[in-house]
Amino acid sequence: MEIINRLRLSIEGLDRQDFYKYIIIVLGLVCLVTGFILFRHYSKVWSLQDRLQNINDTREETIKPVLKRMNRLVQQRKQVDDILARDKDFKIAGYFKELLEKQNLTNKKTTESASEMMLANGYTEIALNVRFNQMNMKELCELLEKIEKNERVYAKNLEIIKSTKAPKTIEVGMTVATLQPKLKAGR
Repeated sequence: MEIINRLRLSIEGLDRQDFYKYIIIVLGLVCLVTGFILFRHYSKVWSLQDRLQNINDTREETIKPVLKRMNRLVQQRKQVDDILARDKDFKIAGYFKELLEKQNLTNKKTTESASEMMLANGYTEIALNVRFNQMNMKELCELLEKIEKNERVYAKNLEIIKSTKAPKTIEVGMTVATLQPKLKAGR
């Protein structure tokens, strides 16, 4: 309280000209400090806005390929759903039997086994494991070409071994698979 009283007495003891001079000095200092604070504030805001813009640009560049890939996957999933919807009663074993008969490869088939696996995306994959003996490369290539032409079937695995039983022939182990549609709720 005493400091305030001293200050009041000092101000009362000043003449009018000195009082205005001190007021101008105090106001000048207040304006200077305020200007410095505003300058620091806005320079920091502009710096943060630049950093934020750079981060957004980087994020956008990173996300674009992911979005493109997601769109491509959505289109591929729609194509698969359309293919599966066209032929709901497709049986891979029957298809493969007919294909082998058309290619005259029935006598070269030694074993056949089927397996079923539920995939993470809700589809069921039906795989047919087949082994052939005494095939030649031409027969194998024609068989693979026919499989490739059917959009419903795909070759999943292929193993080719030189035959020890007959010259100029190969033994083939292949896995051919297809997808079954997702089951609808209530089925």
